[in-house]
Amino acid sequence: MRKVVSEISGAVFSLPWMVAKDYGFFEAEGIDMEFVRAQPSGVVNPTENPEDVNPVLGHTAFEEARVSIYRA
Repeated sequence: MRKVVSEISGAVFSLPWMVAKDYGFFEAEGIDMEFVRAQPSGVVNPTENPEDVNPVLGHTAFEEARVSIYRA
């Protein structure tokens, strides 16, 4: 089986992944899915300029290669 590690956080992003794991969908595809809790990402400063938004804010585990994928 291929090992895949992903972050989980609130139900909006994580519930479908957790249900898929509970129903064995990952295992059926040969994927050993592991979830780790997302870590707080720090201060978010409101802005109207899209260029000021960090596209990986809150996904430091992905940037540090501690997880294989991140929720989007």
